[in-house]
Amino acid sequence: MDWKITIFTYNLAMRPSYPEAVHNFLNGNVDEHTHLVAIGLQEVAHAETIGGAMITWAQSIAAWMNKNTRMVLLAKTFQATNQVLIFGRKQLIGQIKRIDYRFQRNTMRGLTGHKGSIGIRLQLTSPYSIVFVDSHFVHGPENNSKRIEQYHTNRICSFPEDKSVRAAFWFGDFNFRVEEDLETVIGKIKNGTHLELLDSRDQLKRAIIERDAFIGFHEQPITFEPTYRMTVGTTEPDGKRVPSWTDRVLYKGDGITEISYCNNKRAVASDHLPVIASFKVAATVAPKPQWEVVFEHLPTWYRSIPLVGRFQVNSQFYKENGSYRDWIGVFPATIDDCTTAIHWIYAATCFEQIIEGEKFLACEFADIPVGNYRLGYFASHLNCLVGLSKVFQIVDQP
Repeated sequence: MDWKITIFTYNLAMRPSYPEAVHNFLNGNVDEHTHLVAIGLQEVAHAETIGGAMITWAQSIAAWMNKNTRMVLLAKTFQATNQVLIFGRKQLIGQIKRIDYRFQRNTMRGLTGHKGSIGIRLQLTSPYSIVFVDSHFVHGPENNSKRIEQYHTNRICSFPEDKSVRAAFWFGDFNFRVEEDLETVIGKIKNGTHLELLDSRDQLKRAIIERDAFIGFHEQPITFEPTYRMTVGTTEPDGKRVPSWTDRVLYKGDGITEISYCNNKRAVASDHLPVIASFKVAATVAPKPQWEVVFEHLPTWYRSIPLVGRFQVNSQFYKENGSYRDWIGVFPATIDDCTTAIHWIYAATCFEQIIEGEKFLACEFADIPVGNYRLGYFASHLNCLVGLSKVFQIVDQP
């Protein structure tokens, strides 16, 4: 079957999140046919990653996606001021058997990751994997050679040694510039001839053609205006930097069909415009979830009684990938975020029960509010859920 995958990249310029900005960023770009969404954010305010911000872009994006698309957050991570969020349809939770992360730092000779890359690999319940790489390379028109060098050092984040990778998407604020004077570029934007700059003056196009960077990667045809640098709150160039297509989405792999590639002129919270690309990818997965941990069905439970859930673990799975850091979580029935539970305990604290000659592990939770829930087993070595119960209900005792 074909999966529709949509990629977003947005340099936030340290701007705070607010509802209108999030809505304008996402609205109209994710439809009911979308299977996976990858969102790369650059220049996220430090307060959002180290604490202090009451409302963050990541929280606001997740809330918007849960409400408007019913997608779940499958993976999230950050490096300095860069973040990546991966969302997917609920039925895909059981089709992902492992999530891996890679990081490469370039700022201050690798001391920090303000400039650098984040790689995420989704291993499916098939021989195939999908990779997403979000990058923020060094700025400045004079630093073209440094950006090319950063590509080569950051290439490890694309899992190049993994032959199972069916599709790789590399996106972000690459910071490659248009080598032309400011007045000429602005004049071409005004008279509608700016696209001719791509073949003759765009540093990234030249690097790909000359095989200096992103070897084997492709880009959908660009039909939109440069995405940097805008006057905040508008779609007009600020007149201080040569307008350039700094924000890009590239792809590499088999069975990939281009759908769309555009900037988003409604999202004007930053001095960058976000870029969105959509693709169809031929994905082969098992027809049903192949859980390593199987939960016993829970009947309706009274809130006044501590919740006890029982499950069985595939012994081969635990031998190869089990960890004392694995945990059991109570999730809302909607499973908005696979990485965060309402309540959780370490799997190592569970106790054994023998039921009709079969061995189970049991987990216990107290004082769970009235509502509909699922239990899930999160494997820390695999960075994903490897077991998920059916929905059960907690009610007040009559």
